[in-house]
Amino acid sequence: MEDAKELILPSALIVLGLFVFMIPGESDFEPLTVILPYLCSAPFMLTGCFILSKRVGAVEGPKLTLANNLFSTEGYLEYKEKEKARDQQSIGYMIMLGSAISGAFIFVIGLLVLIFIAAMSFGASSNDDFTAVFSFFFGLLKICFWTYVGSHVIIARPWQYFGEMGEEKPVEAKRLVQCPACDATMRVPVAYEGRARCPACGEEFKA
Repeated sequence: MEDAKELILPSALIVLGLFVFMIPGESDFEPLTVILPYLCSAPFMLTGCFILSKRVGAVEGPKLTLANNLFSTEGYLEYKEKEKARDQQSIGYMIMLGSAISGAFIFVIGLLVLIFIAAMSFGASSNDDFTAVFSFFFGLLKICFWTYVGSHVIIARPWQYFGEMGEEKPVEAKRLVQCPACDATMRVPVAYEGRARCPACGEEFKA
């Protein structure tokens, strides 16, 4: 698990962002009152989430090469764990990218629509249409905002640490393979499918 000191800064930023978010905004302009909590808390919260996901969710790319001699059960299981982690993080990155692009698109379209409505209703005594359209687009932006925050949780994968406190990881059974060149035998994980190198003669063959 990461050093606790590495988590102080992102955790402090997230807590500060949540604290600022809880402070109600005050403005004579009603839409601005709704926006202020998000506008003021977003820099702290999003920065904290980004740093946290980079530090806690850092996973090296899965590698299983002949040069590293990862033919042991431990090496193969480590490879599979990293591969699973990368798959989970890929989902988080796709959600993050999708929510960011959607948020930007909704913001631009919503801004143009609101400007058009404001221009058409200039001088009118009622602004019900403006308020209704604003509430609709801002609701969509809130969904994108919290989805973006949630994507960093998937990238950080905090549940990985709960597994460390559970039962010991099962040891996968091995099987014997024979080198076609020198008839020497070696042990590889049962589920491993790929090329192997004979430790005796260096011959590479499909296991």
